[in-house]
Amino acid sequence: MNKRNGFVVLIALGCFAMLPASMAGAAKIGKNSCGGTAVPNAYCSFEGTGDVTIGSDSCNVPTACTNLGDGVKIGNNACNGDDACDRLGFAGGAASVGNDSCNSYEACEWAGYNIGYAMISSNSCNSYAACYLAGADGRAVIAKNACAGTYACYGAGYSGGEITVGDGSCMDYEACYYTGYDGGQAVIGKGACQGYEACYEAAYQNDTTLEIGQGSCLGMYACSYAAYYSGGRVSIGKGSCNGGYEACYEAGCSGQAVIADKSCKGDYACDEVAYESNTDFAVGMGSCIGYCACEYAAFYSGAQAVIGKGSCNGNDYSCYYAGYYGSATIGDKSCNGYEACQDVADTAGITTTIGKQSCNGTYSCYYVGDKFSSSIGAGACNNYESCYEVGHSVSENVGDKQCNDPQECSNEP
Repeated sequence: MNKRNGFVVLIALGCFAMLPASMAGAAKIGKNSCGGTAVPNAYCSFEGTGDVTIGSDSCNVPTACTNLGDGVKIGNNACNGDDACDRLGFAGGAASVGNDSCNSYEACEWAGYNIGYAMISSNSCNSYAACYLAGADGRAVIAKNACAGTYACYGAGYSGGEITVGDGSCMDYEACYYTGYDGGQAVIGKGACQGYEACYEAAYQNDTTLEIGQGSCLGMYACSYAAYYSGGRVSIGKGSCNGGYEACYEAGCSGQAVIADKSCKGDYACDEVAYESNTDFAVGMGSCIGYCACEYAAFYSGAQAVIGKGSCNGNDYSCYYAGYYGSATIGDKSCNGYEACQDVADTAGITTTIGKQSCNGTYSCYYVGDKFSSSIGAGACNNYESCYEVGHSVSENVGDKQCNDPQECSNEP
């Protein structure tokens, strides 16, 4: 659901009279800027004393740079668009815009407003409302070649939030929408959050923290709902949550999620991770690769899921229902195959532990811990239906290197 209406700023503005030319003497205006006429004018006007620096070929659309706050700095060929930098650094805020940035309609309007802070580097925020409200009442630091796309960094660092955007990040429609909003914090590495709403609602709501590593969250809704709701915390390593639709969908939703490097790749790869209150989810390096690989991990209140390195990869549903209403710990290089850990720890209060190099085959841990606490040792359940219905009717503990023959431990009623 689009919550842009939450950014509505209700401010009763009086009629700001144009400053007399004598009061605008502190302004430093570059060549071919502000319409090429004396300021203040329809292109450039100032809230305070006019202590403003504007480079060459900037602010050349009426209302592009009106009501600028004291101390604002605008580079060359910047802020060219209707209301592009209107009220930049207004009401006691601080803001700077680099060369070739904020060139679109409302691209950086209200940035750094009301004791906020916005630092926008070169060649950034060049789309409709791309950095609108960035750093208003909060803090936003945006690197070069970033925030390109309609609403790409809209409201970034707004309302007490903080955001740092790396080079070449937040590139598409609402790519980093809601980042660092409402007291949250967001750190986005280089080349990250690329795709339609790729980091949608990142660090959304109070007391949330989000870290996205270099080259991560690539794809449509790749990290959608990351750190969603109060208390949510998400850490995503390098090269993770990529190559698929909603790869880390609902990461940290009402809980916590730690995703290591090169993990959660594919459509819905970490779908519903740490979903619902009091939940935790940790995935090791190179894990949860494939369609729905860790789907429903740590799903619902009180659930926990820990997944080791190189696990839950390969074919469909490899960790499907992991931690669902219970708790699941999956060792390294495990649950790599079609429905490998389906229904792991299903039903409230059930605890399941799966050792290293286990459950690597078709249906290998199907129904593990479905109604009773169960455990599976190392190197076990690596064949067709090898642990079918373990824990479904009674508590089961499978030892190391057991259940590796077809239907050896099917336990069918």
